[in-house]
Amino acid sequence: MPVQIHFGFQNHRLGPVGLAIGSFDGLHLGHQAVLGRLRERASEEGLQATMITFDPHPRCVLDPSNCPPMITTLEERLDLAAQLGVEHAIVLEFNRALAGLPAEEFMAQVLAAMDMRRLVAGADFALGRARAGNVEWLRRHGVEAGYGVEVVDPVVVDGEEVHSSEVRRRLILGEVEAANQLLGRAFTLSGLVLPGDRIGRGIGWPTVNLSVPAGKLVPARGIYAGWAVTPEGEYMAGISIGYRPTFTSAELRVEAYLLDFSGDLYQRRLELRLTNRLHDEIRFSDMAELADQIARDVDTTRRLLGGRR
Repeated sequence: MPVQIHFGFQNHRLGPVGLAIGSFDGLHLGHQAVLGRLRERASEEGLQATMITFDPHPRCVLDPSNCPPMITTLEERLDLAAQLGVEHAIVLEFNRALAGLPAEEFMAQVLAAMDMRRLVAGADFALGRARAGNVEWLRRHGVEAGYGVEVVDPVVVDGEEVHSSEVRRRLILGEVEAANQLLGRAFTLSGLVLPGDRIGRGIGWPTVNLSVPAGKLVPARGIYAGWAVTPEGEYMAGISIGYRPTFTSAELRVEAYLLDFSGDLYQRRLELRLTNRLHDEIRFSDMAELADQIARDVDTTRRLLGGRR
């Protein structure tokens, strides 16, 4: 069932609801644990599973010089939330006024907008000015206001708690396999296919050129294996992220060669799911060397991905 999206609090009061609040960038395993518990409690208690999320990311407002690239765009975040059983998603514009609200005032707005019966949160969750509304505060407030608070333990992978900052760090380093472990799925890049310069077509390896939304995290430069999701289906893909050193390009590009695909994807939406990093960018002395390396990368991609999604 598609999630019902509300931009800002609505005039009509939602409810009764179970609620989770957060930026939820990446919808990683920790977020999935919170939203999974929310869905369970909503089903058991006859509540509507509801999520409040923020756009832009709070740090982009509070500390613009350290605005993080987004693991998921807002659209991707909402699509993933729907897959996790969220029925209502309220998107609040994060600005200085919202950041300055004391926890009690923010929760008063929440309770005015919905009949909240239960709040589900991670152990390190906090809201309101200076993050004063931590879990202990929320429990006390819930007793007074008539809602229950349930805290979900952190998800631990290889001895470390899962956080968006670590997913981001891994992707920036190009460690997509490690990042995917924390995400519980393959990291994706999606956008429209734009016309390219057809260099790949000229050497027998036609590629598509993906337009990536502003603010979206693009992993470290290099060559990756993954899947391309098209309107016609899913295809194995060799994916290049970089400046194409052989051609001394000044523009960062995301390009993909789709294995066993024939067709025209220009101006159509494409999703790339990165599963493996193959190697760094390479500068070649001529086009023949480039074509040979692409052939090797395609063989490696087919070997890695053949028969699995």
